[in-house]
Formats: sequence, structure tokens, C-alpha cells
Amino acid sequence: MTDTTRDAMTDTTRDAADLDAYRRGVRDWLARADIPEVPLDLEGRFTVLRQWQKTLYEAGFVGIAWSEEAGGQGLSPLHQLVFSEELARAGAPQPIGLIGVDVVGKSIETHGLDWQRERLLPRLLSGDDIWCQGFSEPESGSDLASLRTRARIEGDEFVIDGQKVWTSWAHKAQWCALLARTDPDAPKHRGISYILVDMTAPGVTARPLVQMTGDDEFCEVFFEDVRVPVRNLVGGLNEGWAVAQDTLSHERGSYTLRRRVEYEVAVEEAVRNVRDHAAAGGAEPPDRVLEQLGRSYTAVRGLEALTRRTIERQLAGEVPSPMDSVDKLSLNEVEQLLYASVTDLLGPFRLAPDRAPFGLDGPRWVKEHYYSRAASIYGGTSQIQKNIIGERLLGLPRG
Repeated sequence: MTDTTRDAMTDTTRDAADLDAYRRGVRDWLARADIPEVPLDLEGRFTVLRQWQKTLYEAGFVGIAWSEEAGGQGLSPLHQLVFSEELARAGAPQPIGLIGVDVVGKSIETHGLDWQRERLLPRLLSGDDIWCQGFSEPESGSDLASLRTRARIEGDEFVIDGQKVWTSWAHKAQWCALLARTDPDAPKHRGISYILVDMTAPGVTARPLVQMTGDDEFCEVFFEDVRVPVRNLVGGLNEGWAVAQDTLSHERGSYTLRRRVEYEVAVEEAVRNVRDHAAAGGAEPPDRVLEQLGRSYTAVRGLEALTRRTIERQLAGEVPSPMDSVDKLSLNEVEQLLYASVTDLLGPFRLAPDRAPFGLDGPRWVKEHYYSRAASIYGGTSQIQKNIIGERLLGLPRG
């Protein structure tokens, strides 16, 4: 055995021991924590999860893989994954401000100005400020570069006019990471800037949109002569496309890691309930449903293996990457398959909120099933992910 090999094995053993110790610490803290019950109604859920984020932040469990300079813990993505696993297995909810923590905040940390990092990031992590993401627009579909929101410079201010849509938590947010066209004559992927907008500024209007789940989490947002200091620019003027790609990379990668653990816990719960029901002498579900549930279980395990590769890429600094689209596409398919499978288990009882077979929580599973239909749309549609994979990973010609 060479000295290099021996050193590598020692480092691996030390890292594994460190993660095991961290896992035990997280597990012990969660066992003592007052884990909140999350209401089904959106207003109640928002209030409870915002306070839960503050509790997690004060305990050092928000911004785990962020640098200490940015207010984080300075640990690795593996530590974040361990925490997410233990959080899900304890039946504890995620914090409310994940758009800030997992998506927007990392881009501000990397590309932002000193004042942006120092003033905005601590409040983002604690949940004192909620963030939204002003990317999607009406009539532009998944072609983000065709956005029409404009920002012109007058003195030391941007003046912004336009509209965004499908903006999660916009009516609750204090800040918006906005993409706007600042050079109308440049090619569409150029001439875009990434601007931080105070949602309380005059001329900003957020109107909630009711989803099929009954929630109004998404909004359309209007900007009418909204004045924003030029110092709120992230990255260079007209260079927002590169920052946006960084943001989308974090959205696809971090969301996949967190949600994969939740799917794993969910499918294990469904399988356990079916087994317990059969052991108690109850009728087994139809073979078709069992087969679909088995496919869900297998798909979740496959997604687990994929997310391990994602962690390796993050540790190696290989982000953003076209592989992020593989993560997102896989997540879409697993999410929709899982919740469709369990909803099939409910059969006609999916319409009866007070009754559900196999000990399942009918209203919860039905709501997750409804929400899962959006998985192939938000964060970039499945068609867009396939285009990225085809062009950038497989080298296929553009259609």
C-alpha cells in the first residue's frame, strides 16, 4: 500500500466518523426539539414554518454548507444531506425560506457585493426576510431568455416595468431576485441583469393565484415604475444570464437532495402501511397498484444513488453542470410516480377525507399528488431539461 493510498483511506475513515458524529448530534437535537405540527391551511403553515426556520437557525441547522463568512456553518454538502435525512425521518418539516437558503442566497454569496452579503444573507438564513424568485413571465413559457420585464437606468436607480408569474411566496416575501432586460438591443441571452428588489417598494404588486391544491402560494407580480438602487445589481450590468444559470443550478441540485429524502420516507411509510394492513388480515391491494408501488420504491432508490453523485459534483466544484438537468428530470418522474401510486392505493376513498385504507392520511396524499403535477413545470420544464441533456451531454444537434 502506498503512502498516498494510506492517506486517502485515513481521510475517508475520518470523514465517515465525522459524519456519523454529526448525525448523532442532529438526531439527539431533534429528539429533544419541539417539532411543530404543520397546519394544512397556507397562512397557518407559513407562520409555523417561519418560526421553525428561526429555531433551526439558532441551533445551527440553516446554511449548513454555507461558508462561515456568509453566516453559515462552513460544513460540507454531505453534512447538509445528513441533516435533511434526519429531519425527514423525525417527521419534522423543512423551513419556509428554502428559495432564499437553497436557491437565491448561494448566488448572492458567490456573485453579490459585500454589502449584499453582509446585510441580506443573515436575515435570509434566519427567516426574518423571505425571498422570492422573479424569473418566469407570461407568454414566455420556458424560454427564460425571452423575458420582457425592462429596467432602465436613471441616475443611480433602475426603473423597472414588467410582470412575473408563478412566483412562489411573492405575497409574503420581503425581497425578490429579479431578472430584467437592461439592454433591449442585445441578443436575448445577453442584455439581462440580475437585480434585488425590495418587495415593499412603491409600484410592486403581488396577486396570489389559487392552485389546484387550493393553496395560493404562487403569485403574479407587477412592476410599475419601480425604483431600485443600482447597487442592488448582482454581477455585472447585462451579465445576469450567468448569475441566473448559477441560481437555477442551485435550485435543481439542492431541491433534488432535500426532496429525495422526503420521497424515501414517504414510500417507506406507504409500503409499511400496506404490509401492516395485510398482516392484520386485511385485503391486499390489486396487483396493478402493488406493481406501481414497487416501481416507486425502486425509482426512489435509484434517485438516492443519483443524489450521491450530485454530492460528489458539489464537493468537486463541478456546478453548475448539465447534470443538474438529469437530477431535475429524474426528480420530476419519481415525484409524480410516487404520489400517483399512493393515491391509487386510496382508490375511491381519495374523495372521502374522513376515511382512507391502509392507515394512510388521505387528504395529505391527495394534496401531494395534486402538487406533484407541477413537478415537470417548475424550475424548468421537463422538455427544457431534455433539450439541455441532449445538446450539452449527448452532443445532439439543436432541433
